[in-house]
Amino acid sequence: MSVLDRLVAAVTPPESEAVLAAGCLIATGAAASPLHLVCIGAGSANRVTSTYGQAWSSNGTSAWGQAIGNKDVPFDDQVNIALGDDGLGRIRMPRAMLPPIRGGKDGWFEIKDVVKGQDEITGTVQVNVFNSPKMRIDRIRGHISLSGKAGDYVGVCQPYDPTTVQRAF
Repeated sequence: MSVLDRLVAAVTPPESEAVLAAGCLIATGAAASPLHLVCIGAGSANRVTSTYGQAWSSNGTSAWGQAIGNKDVPFDDQVNIALGDDGLGRIRMPRAMLPPIRGGKDGWFEIKDVVKGQDEITGTVQVNVFNSPKMRIDRIRGHISLSGKAGDYVGVCQPYDPTTVQRAF
């Protein structure tokens, strides 16, 4: 048993052995195919709010005002990730974190600056020119985090093979 396997066994509850086993194969370089992940989690999206008010005085003068602010909107969503061995990747972001003006193709966004380390995978998601959330995947625990101007998301990922995946119905 390698040092990495012993570390994973020491910090991992039994119910996530399948996720970790696949993560260890990838971490040690035993897998030569692209990595496909499905992540279930929750987050908080930043939304702009505004309110408007008017007032009139008894002498006929009036005033008005507008206040603009931000509020956090909680959400639950799924994230899909495909990472190739060539350093390229793409991600299907949570809809609540997407701005009205965005890039992407068919709901998928490019992951730039992908770094696959022993313990983590990091990258930057190119949503638009103003919004590029940071992505971090913990390869030991299977956790993902996305953090950017549009909000934050955390979840737990599981690897899958799109050619052999069992359909729910």
